[in-house]
Amino acid sequence: MHKLYLLISADFSIRTKVILRLNHCMSKLQLLQQLVEDKGELMVMSDTGEKFELHKHNVKFDDSSDLIEIDGGTKRFWLVPSKIAYYWTHDKAREE
Repeated sequence: MHKLYLLISADFSIRTKVILRLNHCMSKLQLLQQLVEDKGELMVMSDTGEKFELHKHNVKFDDSSDLIEIDGGTKRFWLVPSKIAYYWTHDKAREE
């Protein structure tokens, strides 16, 4: 069953946040990978407040290590999906 929550945000770039809790067996890594595939890009914020943009051309998802690798051009970043606090497209946000 899906639960949908609406929160009004003071952030002008994201006026309304839609938080959707999905009850299924897809891992967070798989969910993020699917969103990048479907949307082309996905913004994420870690639990420490760092923000990253994931694009089809600069990200790799590794099921064996449960890591997301981001090629930032001059820097490379690795994210642990369980440490991602929010993720959003330009019109929606989800909090874990």
